[in-house]
Amino acid sequence: MVARYKKSLEQFTIMLHIIKTQKNLSIGAIVDFQLLLLKKIKEAEKAIIRTKGIIKKLRLEKANDRPTRERSKEITALINKLDKKTESYRYIIYIWKMYGDSIAFHFCDKYAIKHFLYNEHYHVKETAGFISGKEGIKSEIMLLKTAAQKNVPAVLCDLTNTLRHGDVCLLGHNDPYPIEVKTSSKLNNRGEKQLKNIDELNGFFINDEAENFRGVGPVIRREHIGKEEYHLQAINDCISKSYEEGTSHVSPESGVHYLAITKFKQEVFDQIHGKYIHMLSLNEYKREMNWHPYTPFQLSLSPEHIYNFINGNLSIFVLLDLQVIKRRFKRNGLHIIFLQDEHWYAQISATGNILDGGFRVSMQSFLRVAFEFQSLTWAIKQHKKHLNLFMEDTGKYGRKMEIPPDWIAATDPIPM
Repeated sequence: MVARYKKSLEQFTIMLHIIKTQKNLSIGAIVDFQLLLLKKIKEAEKAIIRTKGIIKKLRLEKANDRPTRERSKEITALINKLDKKTESYRYIIYIWKMYGDSIAFHFCDKYAIKHFLYNEHYHVKETAGFISGKEGIKSEIMLLKTAAQKNVPAVLCDLTNTLRHGDVCLLGHNDPYPIEVKTSSKLNNRGEKQLKNIDELNGFFINDEAENFRGVGPVIRREHIGKEEYHLQAINDCISKSYEEGTSHVSPESGVHYLAITKFKQEVFDQIHGKYIHMLSLNEYKREMNWHPYTPFQLSLSPEHIYNFINGNLSIFVLLDLQVIKRRFKRNGLHIIFLQDEHWYAQISATGNILDGGFRVSMQSFLRVAFEFQSLTWAIKQHKKHLNLFMEDTGKYGRKMEIPPDWIAATDPIPM
């Protein structure tokens, strides 16, 4: 199904590239970009509604009309085919919304944006549902245009996968500023809850700390030290080479490998040696619609590669050699234990004993090395700096806290 949208996908990729690269671009162009995006998403939503209507009729026929065995098999086959069609439409909607995410990630800090994905219990917040027929969408568009007139970039949250608080987010500063657009002067319980969550989020951004934030606390927000580093040139060169050779491999630094495949050759994996390899198929996360809240690949890959990746003509793998990475941490004076459970990827300490000081790194944070092609060298330096700051902190967040028993007992099977 993606092939039928090739022209539109390439158009949005070009438009996004212009937004990224032209510094003096009118904010009105960003509004136009979103209005086109809104149109595409609503078209796909309506296609899902039509397809589900056909499925409903087929199920009623099978349940009530006592069809022949042959017709019953035919109905089952049709329903399966239409279910797959529905999923294809959901996938293309997800991709369209990644273009909307790209606007937010281009203007604002990705570490601030990630907080918009979660609810008050730190679980992924449910999406608002279809835009089609949504009450208040005209008011949201009006606010979007008003912001543009004041030269403030903004994005409709419903056009993104990640921004799940507010209806419109202003993007004029490092942190997104969510606004809830109400069509009625009266607030119901849901509306009051939404505004409370937005106030809590804004308060955290303003103060950079909270005694209790989404049931967790105390929480302090610290910025990274120095400009974040990536291997974007390496991955894009690797992909370009795969067009000529079918498969391409590059290791931008010790312990990290990129594979780009346009025509599979088994021997490409033979180039990568290691007993403790964690291989990530970026195509799988994209296909399963689980890329958020990482930086959209539309901002990492060169424009000429994006359609091929969306359509599956290009496969990208990132392989992490955990034994090599463990040794690299050790050389930098850090001890790392790989956990890889549902929430935590690793535990980092100063001496190997968490009681001497340390912290855990979330799955989402560590895997930015894969999904964003982040420099592992840069990430290790950040962990080192943050651990030193934590150990030196004598303020209220430097107080001793009870260490969970499973943190103390944590081990992994990876030798040094």
